[in-house]
Amino acid sequence: MEPVPIQQARERYAQLMTGPRGLLELADDEDPRAQLIPASALVFALGAWESTCEELLRAAAVAVIGAARRPEDLPKAIRETLVEVVGEPGEPWEHVLRRLGGGWHKAAIRHMGRSLEGRFRHWNTPSADGVDRLAQQVAGMAPISPRWPDVDGHPGADVLADAIARRGRAVHLARNDLGIDDVATVLDLLDGIVDVTARTVGRRIQHLPPV
Repeated sequence: MEPVPIQQARERYAQLMTGPRGLLELADDEDPRAQLIPASALVFALGAWESTCEELLRAAAVAVIGAARRPEDLPKAIRETLVEVVGEPGEPWEHVLRRLGGGWHKAAIRHMGRSLEGRFRHWNTPSADGVDRLAQQVAGMAPISPRWPDVDGHPGADVLADAIARRGRAVHLARNDLGIDDVATVLDLLDGIVDVTARTVGRRIQHLPPV
């Protein structure tokens, strides 16, 4: 059985995706008002993926930081935050660690919220590179995106990148170059990406002691 936070993230993703899938069912080739349906569905679907990915990586970070038994077990993000809070500008982590002494883990737990908020606040592109970089920073995880499913022989990461670019053109340039089939393919891909990401995070934290 998957850890509870992973189950909860999956359930919320399923709920969020009812909107985009419901939009696609309203498509009507003969109604010009329906031309924006594919773009609208894509915007909300990518929002669901971004929200779910953040929830999964937060769960991973909390579990990894809470279970750390040695300072080197702490992810990069929390080490950087402790340097910012406890140390002086440019001070090496090793110096800050000596200053913390045996209280390094309590300090990590105390400042974990600040560390994660700082990373997630500036993260708004759930691309493969963005996801892999954030997972490494906050939870010390290896790249996840190479495990994502392909679409007709094309890496899922590339298809996702194209979808994100199209969302940007729709939102910022009012360009609508999407069809129903295009978006349906992306929605199916996102289901697969969420499944792989959830299973990967679940394996990372499954046997860690509770915080």
